[in-house]
Amino acid sequence: MISLSKADQLIIFSRYIGQQVVITSLLNTREINIGTLEGVKHSALAVSIDDITRWIPLYDNFKLYEIKLLLKPLKKLTPEVIAAANDLPVKAFITPYYQQLGYDMPVFIKPGHPCNCKYVQELELADYRTPAEIFRQNTLLHAFESA
Repeated sequence: MISLSKADQLIIFSRYIGQQVVITSLLNTREINIGTLEGVKHSALAVSIDDITRWIPLYDNFKLYEIKLLLKPLKKLTPEVIAAANDLPVKAFITPYYQQLGYDMPVFIKPGHPCNCKYVQELELADYRTPAEIFRQNTLLHAFESA
């Protein structure tokens, strides 16, 4: 498992504000919620679930929740999106443009960081499934556990 500090996680999440996230409670229930990442602050993520914004705390020494961005792999880029990116006035805008559209991009945290150049999914902060796939698999898992 890759160990990222709370500060490193916040850097990554801050680049994907506006994207969907899946939040799994690591307490007894393993409850799953899907919402939209609305913002970050020094120790938490603001996530809107059912039109209510909640602050989800992050800690360095323990986890209450597993939080993953719902992103698309780069292999799903379409020719239209690539053409639009290549038409941007400055090439440095391409990565933020792809992030804004919800594509998983290699991260840069700080010089020399061991997680630089890894995709968000490799850092276990992203999931390529759709909300429907997540809920379907969760339902099947609970049915299997109940049997």
